[in-house]
Amino acid sequence: MRLMISTTPIITLLTDFGERDGYVGTMKGVIVGIVPHARLIDISHQVDPQDVRQAASILAEAYAYFPAHTVHLVVVDPGVGSDRRPVALKTPGGTFVAPDNGVLTLVRRREPAASACVLNNPDYWLPEPSRTFHGRDIFSPVAAHLASGVPLDELGTPVTDLVELPLAEPVIASGSIRGEVFRIDHFGNILTNITDLRWVDDHTAACYPTGLGSDPGEPVYFDARSARVTCGPHTINGLSQTYSQVSIGQVLSLIGSSGELEISINQGNAQEKLRVGVGDLVTIYFKS
Repeated sequence: MRLMISTTPIITLLTDFGERDGYVGTMKGVIVGIVPHARLIDISHQVDPQDVRQAASILAEAYAYFPAHTVHLVVVDPGVGSDRRPVALKTPGGTFVAPDNGVLTLVRRREPAASACVLNNPDYWLPEPSRTFHGRDIFSPVAAHLASGVPLDELGTPVTDLVELPLAEPVIASGSIRGEVFRIDHFGNILTNITDLRWVDDHTAACYPTGLGSDPGEPVYFDARSARVTCGPHTINGLSQTYSQVSIGQVLSLIGSSGELEISINQGNAQEKLRVGVGDLVTIYFKS
């Protein structure tokens, strides 16, 4: 059976606007006014206000599951109206429109074959853009034009020096992998920057270090049953495969759906109970 590949323009939206006000709906109105047949998909509008790091993480988790012709529109923009640049980034895995504030850091590291431009061609903006709503006046029309086939080089000046967030990488040593809390999700699960983890079998886990875009290193294998995970002052014995492997209300560590070390509570909020935050130290100890 031959599958039909859709070429319908797809535009995703990721913002910190929430859903109470009309900001997201206004952006969608701009987009469909330019490309009426576009398919619009909300990744999230519940990013914590001005939390560029959180948005970068959510975007990096989501974009790879969309077709490569998707345009990803990101508006988490605490510097709107300042000298921060509006940019677009084209990669083999998708095209991205966003403020140049580091929100594309993880995408750039995972998509090294990329080209970028500063969006300084006003022909592709709305007339008389405001100083406080570039999501409506610059980013949305540019995303729509990209989705309709306008090439990147018509939108502005090529650039290579996009802003990057100062993100720490995990450190692998003999008998340990050290990282930090990277993000807290809606359920209070503690997500870390110890990534590229996989299950080899029911008892063995492995870390396949990629260095966020560099050549992969040698896998590190360890017995998940005897491993210890420390997070702040807390210690969790062993890695679980599912939340339900422990009792309701019990703290556990496991490999999350995107391959990251996750610390959770079965049917509970780990962040509230453990009182840890972004940047706190997390370590997996194991017998090498």
